[in-house]
Amino acid sequence: MTATTTGTDTQAATQAGVTSQSTTDEPQQSTVPKGGIPGDGTFLVGKDIQAGTYRSEGKNKASCYWARLSDTSGEASAIIANGNAMGPAIVRIAAGDKAFQTTDCKPWKKIG
Repeated sequence: MTATTTGTDTQAATQAGVTSQSTTDEPQQSTVPKGGIPGDGTFLVGKDIQAGTYRSEGKNKASCYWARLSDTSGEASAIIANGNAMGPAIVRIAAGDKAFQTTDCKPWKKIG
């Protein structure tokens, strides 16, 4: 099953993914597709990432957590939509979203 979020509607995410970031000084080969979203972090829409539809291939550990945010305050009220996915996931990040947060997911590829 693929989890999909469109606008402010959320379906339960049952699948997703993002690779872990290494902390060594060795050069790393990026598996993040051009225009995609790398591993863990909070990414500003319009600055770090573009609005659009993204797909992740699966989780790194227990599950892949993602959230579309109206601000970066860290308050629960800032969450527009979120989910925990165990396999592939699809999320539509709207132009009006302030940020996108992802934890323990494989890189997100922009598909639309």
